[in-house]
Amino acid sequence: MTFLQQLLLVLGASLLTTLVFRRLRLPTVVAYIAAGALVGPHFLGWISAPEDFALVAEFGVAFLLFSIGLEFSLERMWALRFAVFGVGSVQVAACALIFGGAIYLWGSSLAAAVILAGALAFSSTALVTRELNELQQFHTRYAQTGLGVLLFQDLAAVVFLVLIPVLGDSSQNSLAVLLSWSLFKGFALFLLLMAAGKWLLPRIYAEVAQAGANEVFVLGTLVIALLAAWLTHGFGLSMALGGFVIGMMLSETPFKHQIIADIRPFRDILLGLFFVAVGMNVELSLLPSHWARLLLFTAVLIAVKALVVAAVARVLGSAQGTDPIRVGLILAQAGEFGLALITLAQFNRIVPPDQGSFVILIIVFSMMLSPLLIRNNGLVARWLARWLDGSGNSSPKAAPVTLHRGSHVVIGGFGRVGETLAQLLEANDIPYVGIDWNIERVGAARSAGRNVVYGDCARLDILSSCHIATARLAILTFRSLDLARVTIAGIRAKGVGTPIIVRCSEHGGVEELISIGADHVVPEMLEASLLIAAQALSLLGIPPGLADRQLHAVREARAPETI
Repeated sequence: MTFLQQLLLVLGASLLTTLVFRRLRLPTVVAYIAAGALVGPHFLGWISAPEDFALVAEFGVAFLLFSIGLEFSLERMWALRFAVFGVGSVQVAACALIFGGAIYLWGSSLAAAVILAGALAFSSTALVTRELNELQQFHTRYAQTGLGVLLFQDLAAVVFLVLIPVLGDSSQNSLAVLLSWSLFKGFALFLLLMAAGKWLLPRIYAEVAQAGANEVFVLGTLVIALLAAWLTHGFGLSMALGGFVIGMMLSETPFKHQIIADIRPFRDILLGLFFVAVGMNVELSLLPSHWARLLLFTAVLIAVKALVVAAVARVLGSAQGTDPIRVGLILAQAGEFGLALITLAQFNRIVPPDQGSFVILIIVFSMMLSPLLIRNNGLVARWLARWLDGSGNSSPKAAPVTLHRGSHVVIGGFGRVGETLAQLLEANDIPYVGIDWNIERVGAARSAGRNVVYGDCARLDILSSCHIATARLAILTFRSLDLARVTIAGIRAKGVGTPIIVRCSEHGGVEELISIGADHVVPEMLEASLLIAAQALSLLGIPPGLADRQLHAVREARAPETI
C-alpha cells in the first residue's frame, strides 16, 4: 500500500471515529487514538509500519508547541504566579517523584521511568479548558488556579522534550555530560531564536502583512514554524522545542491573533495524525488480558493526582473551601502531552512498546472518565468535603475571580472612528481591544499605547481570542457592509449574545444588519445630516426641545431600527 493510500485510509478512519466520539461527548484526542488502533498493526493490520508516520507525528507536536508558545503570556503568568510557580511546580515534582519511583521499582529502566513519570504528571489542557468553557466556569477562582497549574505543565513539558534525545542516546557518554551539552545547546538556540523574534520576525511579518494577501501570511507562518523546528532538530534537540520558542517570541507581536487563527487548521490536522500514530503503537491485545489492571491503575492515577493537587493547593493557600478539591478533580487526568512524550520516547527507543502501550491505555481511560469528573466537580467536591471534615457547605458556588474579561469592549476596525472610541473608553477606564487588518494602522496605534491587534474581524477564531463571548460590547466601525454582514452572522451563528453596534455607510443596509443580529445600527449619512440639521435649527432660533422632537421624528421615520 502506498503512503497516499495509507494517508487516505487514516483520514477516513479518523473522520468516522471523530463523528462517533463527538456524538458520545468523548474527547476528540481519544477518537484519533481509536482510529490509529483500529487500522494499526495490532488490530486490522491495514497499516503495518507506524514509523512511516513518525515525521508527520513530530510535526504535529511541533505545531502544538508552536501554538502554546503563541498563547504564552508573561502578563497572564504573572497574574497567576502563585498557581503557576507554587501549586504547578510542586504538583509536577510530587507526581513525577511518586509515579517515577513506582515505575522504577516495578522494574523499568531509569530513562523510561523519568519519561513515563513526566507523562503521567501532566494533565490535558485542551480537555480541561473545553469543559470549563462549556460549564461557563472558566473565570472562577478554582478554574484559574487549575489553569495556572496547566501553564506550568506546558513549561515543564519543554524540559522533558529536551531530555528525550539525551535519554535516547545509546553512546557511552555519561548522562551528566549529555544533559549538560543538551542544556547548553538549548540555551544557545533559545538566545538565537529570541534575537530573531525580537529584531527579525516583526520586520518579516510587517512586510508579509503589507502584501495584503492572506495566503502569503499563512505561507510565511508555516515557513517560520518549520524553520524553527528544523533548527532545533539540527541541534540534536526536539523539533517541538523550536516550535515553542519561536511561538513564544511571536506572542509579543501584534500579529499573534492572526497567526493563531491561520495556523490552527494545520496544527489540528497534523496533531490529529500524531494521535493516530499514537494509536497505531497501542497493543490492543492488552485489553482482554489486562483490563482489570488497566482500570485499577487508571483509578490510582486519578486518585493520586487529585489528592496531590488538592493537598498542594490547600497547603499553599491558593484556594479555599472546596476549591482545592475542585482543582484536583479537574486536573486528575493525564493528557495529550503525556501521549506525545511516550510516543516520542518510543521513537527514540527509550520506552519499550508493551510498556508504552500499557501506559497510553491508562492515559486514554483517564481522559475518557475526566469529562464526567469535571462536569460534576462541584457536587463531588462538596460530598468529599462533608465526608472528610463536614466543610462541604463552605463553598456552595464557584467564587468569581476578579478579572477584566467580561468588562471589556471589542472594537472591529481601528480607523478614525475606532481610535476616537478608544480614547473615550480610556477616559472612562473601560478596557478594550481593537482589531484591524491594516498593519500600518496597527503599528501606529500600538506605538501610541493603544491595545490593538492585527487580524481579520470576519474570522471568528480571532474574535474568540479577543474573548468576544464575554465582552460587554462589540462595536464594528468599518465601512464595508459585506464585512459587517459576515462578522455579525458569524458571531450570532456561534450563539454569542454580546451586544453589537454597527456603523453603516449605506442606509439600505440598516434593516438587513438588524435582521442578522446587530443590536444597534448607526447610519452615518443620516446621523451626519441630523447633526447638521440640529446646528442649523439652533442658529435659526428654534427652541431646543422642539428641535429635538423634530429630529427624533425624522430619525424614527427614516431608520426606526436604530432607536
